[in-house]
Amino acid sequence: MPRSLPLSTLVGLIALAMPLAAAAQVEYIDPAGGFTQVVATTNAGVKTIFVSGQVGQGETLREHVESAFAGVVRRLEQAGATPADVVKIRIFVKDFEPAQYPTIAEARLAAFPTEDQWPASTMIGVRALAAEPLRVEIEAIAVVAGPGADLRIERFAPSNGFSGAVAVTAHGVKTVYVAGQVGPGEDLAEQTATVWGRVAQRLDAAGASLADLIKATTYIVDFDPATDLPAYRAGREQALALDDMPASTLLGIPKLAADQYRIEIDGIAVVGVDGNAVEREFIDPATGFTQVVTARGTGPKVVQVSGQVGQPGDSLESQADQVYDNLRRRLEAAGAAPEDLLKTVIYMPEYTRGDFAVVDAARKAHGFPDEAVPAATLLGIQSLFADGALLEIEGIAVVEP
Repeated sequence: MPRSLPLSTLVGLIALAMPLAAAAQVEYIDPAGGFTQVVATTNAGVKTIFVSGQVGQGETLREHVESAFAGVVRRLEQAGATPADVVKIRIFVKDFEPAQYPTIAEARLAAFPTEDQWPASTMIGVRALAAEPLRVEIEAIAVVAGPGADLRIERFAPSNGFSGAVAVTAHGVKTVYVAGQVGPGEDLAEQTATVWGRVAQRLDAAGASLADLIKATTYIVDFDPATDLPAYRAGREQALALDDMPASTLLGIPKLAADQYRIEIDGIAVVGVDGNAVEREFIDPATGFTQVVTARGTGPKVVQVSGQVGQPGDSLESQADQVYDNLRRRLEAAGAAPEDLLKTVIYMPEYTRGDFAVVDAARKAHGFPDEAVPAATLLGIQSLFADGALLEIEGIAVVEP
């Protein structure tokens, strides 16, 4: 994305680091003031690359999405990767309408022309991007190996230019990226149960299970906390009976790829292979999710922090202060520190261009470093877990053994 834009970010991330097999080496490529365009972590010759959201330009939606994909390619090249190395993308479209989906799908297929390149993909409509003229933003995760490094990438359930799941195996640890899943149902509860069932199917095909999930992101169209949260929980309980729940973020959004869908869920799972074990820690369980989930295979510990929020109804300044205080405490509970963060995602329902300065001031006030700043995505969405909630931030940290 252009360096003149403030934080211009989006969504991710989701994102999403995998347990790697030795002390990680982190590169911060093209810092842009409050975030870094590309963050890459290399472990025993295997590099995982996080590309911040890249924006497009032009007169038409097709021009916007094609130039956004071109921006992703340029950032990959900076980190020594190509589109063939991409394992997960998220595409954010402002003022999206389902009739526009073929345009998005055609541009995605042009960017990843062969089936052995198709990444896991999530595409959602959003309310706002970093600046008014922007219409499309795309973020990516790629994995690339050096000479002789232990890496295998497998792609499952290919369809229309993307894979239903992508499994990345390195040094006895398999990380599975599940594409955004949707499904039928008469109401939100039924669709929720169906979608969680499809997530389970994708994981099973890739050699994992729901019990291996360390992070899930849920997108609900026109989310109303009073009515939709109970319906979502009812559907989840039908399909997701786990003793330990993954880290999670739930977001209200304006549109999905088709009008009949109310909910989409993507996720990340980690499992040991070839006789190797992955140790997990579930810190501070809450209703239906865990605040922090850690996973350690044969190398560093990866820390997934659920979206942290402040008190609904407070000012943005107050909520930002609470969020960064919460984020610091969650990291410390997992044995990590602010400087261990590699990726953050910032969600704001009432985002305007000046709001990032408020959020960034809170970041600095709570001791998050100005040097080696993580990759970041900022997304103007429709709503959070409660009316009056103005900010939610999730994060990924890597802690050396």
